[in-house]
Amino acid sequence: MSGRPEGQADQWTGVVLAGGRSRRFGGVDKTRLPLGGRTLLARALDALAPFTAGRLVVGGAPVAGVAQVADAAPGEGPLGAILTALEAIDTPYALLLAVDLPFIPGSLLGKVRRAGAEAAVALVQAPDGRVPLCLSVRRETAPILREWFERGTRRVRALEDLAPCAWVAAEAAPPPGALWNVNDPLTYARALEMAEHDCPAC
Repeated sequence: MSGRPEGQADQWTGVVLAGGRSRRFGGVDKTRLPLGGRTLLARALDALAPFTAGRLVVGGAPVAGVAQVADAAPGEGPLGAILTALEAIDTPYALLLAVDLPFIPGSLLGKVRRAGAEAAVALVQAPDGRVPLCLSVRRETAPILREWFERGTRRVRALEDLAPCAWVAAEAAPPPGALWNVNDPLTYARALEMAEHDCPAC
């Protein structure tokens, strides 16, 4: 790792966007769903650990042993949770990951952090055009996001209007499961199958 401050883990807080109780799971807290011997929350925290000095969970059911804050705008989508995180951290940067991306590669998180060190925001562009919730945001952008949020902005893609915005392209053919999103019982069942069969990203 370089000696530049932007590249040092102590400049970053790893943030897990845990969300609320998922209606698609019948109100079950999906952060506690087991997958490959760990919960979804534990997987997200472990993924962020090599790249950050501290970790924070936004939303979700109470957890022990890790800092946690309630989502200041529950039910309003991830932009509110991102803003909640930025207003809670004391490091210059946040490296944020949704709890429902259980197979995110460390190599991709590393690329996002490197890009984020030189930008206001770094976003991932999936091969299919999606923008998964794996991103870096500077804490100093919080007042701008607060203004947008109070004006009614809720789209995560609004973050690309922050300048400078860096895009990190996921591999054209990422490892199977790398960007798999667990958002309902069917996608969770598929994730269990992938974990059992040792997919490269799992």
